[in-house]
Amino acid sequence: MTTKMETLDPSTLSDVPSTVTYNAKSETVTLPGGVVSVAGITIVTGGVELSCGSCMLAFGFWGTLIGFSCVSVGLWDQLNQSKGGISLLLRLGFVILALSFTVVGSVAAYYLLKKKKKREITREEDKNKSFSSIKVYQ
Repeated sequence: MTTKMETLDPSTLSDVPSTVTYNAKSETVTLPGGVVSVAGITIVTGGVELSCGSCMLAFGFWGTLIGFSCVSVGLWDQLNQSKGGISLLLRLGFVILALSFTVVGSVAAYYLLKKKKKREITREEDKNKSFSSIKVYQ
């Protein structure tokens, strides 16, 4: 049994506010339908969602330490109990190291690109200021 998809008619929604409201006290922006924007979420969470880069850098650092530890124990296992193949701990250590290096490299590249873009914007603003300060005498 198939059903036909219905199209929502906005004119039938009488209880939904039609304008965007801003509450300066709580710094929330309420959109139509009661949806609160990121500004409101930032206030509620204390801005934690904006610190992803810092968290990823910390996870990458600790992952690197765990990876080196796992590789060292894997090497010890490989040397003392060689069964003809590569130790499972050694493989796991290399996987953890690869993932953590990828995370740290990605965060570092993001920060460098962000810094470069900020420098270009500042340079462009300085260039515009210098051209606007030139006076033409007639």
